[in-house]
Amino acid sequence: MFDIFCCLTCHAVVIRSFVMKRLLLSEEQQKTLRDIGVFHGDARVRQRAQAIICVAQGCTYKNAAADFGVHMSTVAQWVRRWERDGAGSLVRATYSGRPAKLAPELLERLRIDLQMHGGSVDQLRQRLSSQAIDLPVHEVTLLRHLKKMGFVMKRCRTDALK
Repeated sequence: MFDIFCCLTCHAVVIRSFVMKRLLLSEEQQKTLRDIGVFHGDARVRQRAQAIICVAQGCTYKNAAADFGVHMSTVAQWVRRWERDGAGSLVRATYSGRPAKLAPELLERLRIDLQMHGGSVDQLRQRLSSQAIDLPVHEVTLLRHLKKMGFVMKRCRTDALK
């Protein structure tokens, strides 16, 4: 025995057997997902909500995945998380990423040194190496950290003065 559903996102007729588990949403859940799918600030969260609505309307994981440009197992994972955790599952936690090579104490020391003496990144490296402090990062990484701290690096051309 088969159910026939119309997939609203891909406009294809999808035939599913009763063996496949069907995602049933209450009216409140449908409204919540539609609101999230339209008004949430994060595009990935909107995409997840819309995919769950699509599956609830009878779309297969394969068709939903094709519509949203993700893998079929990704859609299945979104649905499992929705069933387990509800609306909170749509927003993923931030990932810490790679740990910083520069310790906060070293960054504070750099800030104090630059406020007292100023100068270029090379001069900063020389001052720190004279104090037996090695900076384990590339110059560009150091510049990025200094920019985050509010420092502005200006380029002084000595050849333009000649």
